[in-house]
Amino acid sequence: MRKLAPALFLLLTFSSLAIAQEERGEAEALSGRLQPAQATELKLELKAYGGELTLKSMLAPGMTVKRGEVVAEVSAPEYEDAVMRARENVRLSEMALQLMQEAANSAQESYKLQLERTQRAAQRAEQDLEYFLKVQKQQTIRNSELGLESFDNNIKDQEEELAQLEKLYQGNDLAKESQDIVLNRSRRRLANSKERYEMVKEEHKRLLEVGIVRREEDLRAARDSAAFELARVSSSVTRDNVDLQSKLIRSQRGLEDARKALADLEADAGRFKLLAPHDGAVAAGAWNNNDGASQAVRVGDKLGRGAVLATVVDTGKLTVNVNVQPGSRDKFKAGTQVNVKAGETSAPGVVKAIGFVVNKAGMVTAVIEVDNSAGALLPGQKVNVALP
Repeated sequence: MRKLAPALFLLLTFSSLAIAQEERGEAEALSGRLQPAQATELKLELKAYGGELTLKSMLAPGMTVKRGEVVAEVSAPEYEDAVMRARENVRLSEMALQLMQEAANSAQESYKLQLERTQRAAQRAEQDLEYFLKVQKQQTIRNSELGLESFDNNIKDQEEELAQLEKLYQGNDLAKESQDIVLNRSRRRLANSKERYEMVKEEHKRLLEVGIVRREEDLRAARDSAAFELARVSSSVTRDNVDLQSKLIRSQRGLEDARKALADLEADAGRFKLLAPHDGAVAAGAWNNNDGASQAVRVGDKLGRGAVLATVVDTGKLTVNVNVQPGSRDKFKAGTQVNVKAGETSAPGVVKAIGFVVNKAGMVTAVIEVDNSAGALLPGQKVNVALP
């Protein structure tokens, strides 16, 4: 028998091993660590209460719970007082809104009456000026002219009467004293009338030059002043109405906010007990890096809003991610049954998803869901996955 050269022998040996590995292919176990398919953190989520919070009770880590069971309970010693104050705030806001509504109604009526008064004043001032220009001005002038004419006619009549008397008594020596009395009285009356006539003419001149002009100026000024007052009141009413409506809206919003704050606070009453959202085992605190045994907080500890008190872990259904050769993706289609094993313990699994992006290791990811209803496997445990 001829001996093979050492180099050729080694080449044949490695080739045989590679062929054997390819034949075995994915029959070799793939490995990964189990993770819970569902782990829900229980947070202390409050809408309105901002007072003191302490842990009243919590299940020990590792205890199992059913959906709806109490996992942790929180004590809020200031809660009842906060609710009472919120209810008082609602009542005060209701009273404030009622008072503001009554004030708004009263103010609206007052604004209406004030605006009507200024409108009437403006209309009357305009009417007064119009009447003066169209009627009263000419009537006043004409009335003064008639007064002048009356004085003028009266003086003429008295002059004629005096002339007649003088003619009548001329050359008549009878009753000399009576004649003098009559003539002197006529002459005095005529002198008085002439003097009054001059005064009336001055009054008429002043009427034309001053009185009528001033009257027209006063009426125009009154018209303009009333129009300005109407504009001012209208603007003021509009501004006050806007301000009043703004206050009314703020009062309404204040009541809405007070009612919402009360509703949110009353709703918090049901949030001091943290219930299990599904069946599972209790882990204290957040799930990240949780070993399932450590006690993050203890009874009596102060708590902050939003604190994660516990995590309910569904141990009946676990998942594991394994790396698969890209060429073997067809063997790990979604729905493919697999065997999951840790030592001598095994459980059935099913492929839920197969990746199509090659990772840094040159593989694709297969997501396996494991039925752990028997409870034989634990989260974090390393397992092997193999095709049947």
